Amino acid sequence: MRHYRTIRYRLHPNTSAKAESLFALSGACRHVWNHFVAKLRDDYAFYGECDYRWYSNNKLFTVLRHGQKDWLQDYSAAIVRHTLKPIEVAYQQFFKGQGRLPRFHGRYTHNPSFTCPEKTFKLNNKTLHIQKIGQVGLSGLNPYPDGEPVQVVVKQELGNWYAYVMVEVALKGEPRPIREMGIDRNVGQVTCSNGVVYRLPDDERGRMLQCRKKRYQRMVARREKGSNRRAKAKHLLGKTCQKIAKRRYAWSHHTSKAIADKYTTVYMEDLNTKGMTKAGRGKSGLNREILKSGWHQLEQMLAYKTNVIKVPAAYTSQRCHECGHTEKDNRKTQAEFVCQACGHRDNADCNAALNILAFGNGATARGDGAEVRRSVKREMDTFSPDIILGH
Repeated sequence: MRHYRTIRYRLHPNTSAKAESLFALSGACRHVWNHFVAKLRDDYAFYGECDYRWYSNNKLFTVLRHGQKDWLQDYSAAIVRHTLKPIEVAYQQFFKGQGRLPRFHGRYTHNPSFTCPEKTFKLNNKTLHIQKIGQVGLSGLNPYPDGEPVQVVVKQELGNWYAYVMVEVALKGEPRPIREMGIDRNVGQVTCSNGVVYRLPDDERGRMLQCRKKRYQRMVARREKGSNRRAKAKHLLGKTCQKIAKRRYAWSHHTSKAIADKYTTVYMEDLNTKGMTKAGRGKSGLNREILKSGWHQLEQMLAYKTNVIKVPAAYTSQRCHECGHTEKDNRKTQAEFVCQACGHRDNADCNAALNILAFGNGATARGDGAEVRRSVKREMDTFSPDIILGH
């Protein structure tokens, strides 16, 4: 069975000409994107419909490249043309009611980037050859040496160039016995139905980065818009935010691997994080903490390491796992759960994780104890139930 993995490399354009070529190619892709976004919007506004298919736009791109914009011939046609594929996907989702129309990419608000489809690049351990640009040095480790590269996304992040290489790999291994677990996601931690708690790293290094981030945010707010001093402050803020994001990314990888190594099926609440973090009076701090916890990132990493199944989130915190009694007063505090019907006591997050596991196995959210009582055995690990992973 074939699977896809992404490897991140650091690019090293050793000459200014190579760096300018990367900028120029990303600028050509941005120009073509904006040209066709404007054209399709005008067609939709005037005719009430537009032909957003990649095949149709591909023919128009050929006319544009050889007629109106001759300077596009200096760049790889396959790479620049590949920019039109996300437009087709965006319009398909828009007409299904699942997204919005594609937006314009600004020169100073959009990070330079482009995608190299198959046969437009050659990759080895030390260099990346891009069509019509040439060899660019790279550094990084490849955990899948037998994988076949199928696509490369080149991005500039805070002044440095990176290559995200998607490789096709064949995963080996014998089928494992089915083991299920429920996960309750909270602010700053993840609680499992086996009693293990994975907490976000909260050490001196993390607190120092958060203080530095606030200081740079104040610095950006106080400096004049458009000035060089404001640009320098924004760069420092971006570097700090990148370090914080890397720590959260590493924690999500460690946590998801620890869970996926032992369990083949994971049940999670079907949370609407976007709706939960909408702007509201007096909840900006809560929104910040929810977004800082990286719920969606952990879910994505678990999705390709094991089987993830969503269950309804309603009543997971109010339902007693032992008898099935559901009442708002069951949760005395944020950490303590006391059932008003049977007197069962447990950690509130642990009880919610067990309910999520029970819902995944077919239990109902409401009902009397005799109907929905389920015997879900806790599989306590040999290590401490309170684990902190991260750097």
